[in-house]
Amino acid sequence: MKKLTIDFFIHDSEILNVSEDTLNDTLEFTVDYPIDFDNNIFEHRILRFYNFLNYTIKEIPLASRPQILDFNDLGEINYSIGEGRNKINIKRRKLELLTNAGKRTLEYENLELISKE
Repeated sequence: MKKLTIDFFIHDSEILNVSEDTLNDTLEFTVDYPIDFDNNIFEHRILRFYNFLNYTIKEIPLASRPQILDFNDLGEINYSIGEGRNKINIKRRKLELLTNAGKRTLEYENLELISKE
């Protein structure tokens, strides 16, 4: 199995909100994304997870918004739902986002970081 590589830097991104689009099966994290660390410049971006199946939050309460510190690629997961003709085989990637408050775990197919318009 190929290890996940993310071609953008998410460390220190502050999570502003998370929303689910149930029609398109996407989960969107609106984040304050560091575009220039040296000058402390951040910009709102969307971290979008496509075809997600599971999203779990295990964090302690904070007096501020959680920040993403790192991520762990937990690999590919495979399982089935239903039986017989109604059986659906599912293959997703599992990712753990480590925050200053704990962790968030997601199962998804693809992800991208996009500019917020």
